[in-house]
Amino acid sequence: MEIRKFVDSYGDDTYALALIVTKSFDSAKKIFAKTALDCGKYAEGGLFPIAADVWTECRESDSNDEAVTLTGLELPAKLENLLKEVLMKPQIMRGIIHLYYENDLDVNRIAEVTGESEKYISGQLSKLPAELAEALDKHYKEICIKIRAEDKLKAYVIKASDTGDRRMFEVKEDAVPIHRWTKKQKVIVVIIAAVITILVCIVIPIWSAYIEMIKAERDMDYEEPATDEIFSYTYEPDKE
Repeated sequence: MEIRKFVDSYGDDTYALALIVTKSFDSAKKIFAKTALDCGKYAEGGLFPIAADVWTECRESDSNDEAVTLTGLELPAKLENLLKEVLMKPQIMRGIIHLYYENDLDVNRIAEVTGESEKYISGQLSKLPAELAEALDKHYKEICIKIRAEDKLKAYVIKASDTGDRRMFEVKEDAVPIHRWTKKQKVIVVIIAAVITILVCIVIPIWSAYIEMIKAERDMDYEEPATDEIFSYTYEPDKE
């Protein structure tokens, strides 16, 4: 499959599945980029083979198990609560829910993607409370519409594919675009570095020297030996 075809047709599906399963934006970007750059092996036959590869990558990637929401989606309260219910499920259940309610895969296809039995998949879906299942059926796609890979990430992947130059990605798994500092971030870092340098090189040595000088003066005051001149004011010669 050609890279632009993949990005346009399956890019957001890939990213959304990875993000729901791992609950990690970094892992989702990594999986998206790796899958996109290997899209040449996919025929234009639908999402299934792509979902199978994404699932495998998700299981091997870092997950943010503590997350109960996804920042930046700006969902209405009702949808936000529904998303929280999904994210609080175990990883396998999050995958099943997403593949079933968002990607519209049948139970047998989900079983192939996840490596679980059809009986297990059917059992997990049937265990969902009726109210939750109804809410997922009506509103889960509304949530997933908001989960999209950034245009900048898509542009990086397309450029890397066109040029054959993956150096714009981190060496580790050739996946995530290298972070580029903004002008504001650079200014803040320079200011912090300047302040630290002033403290270390000027203020602290001066303050330390001042403290040592005070200590030295106090030592001199206490340790100065008595002289004859001091005792001359009270000295009385012995009377014979």
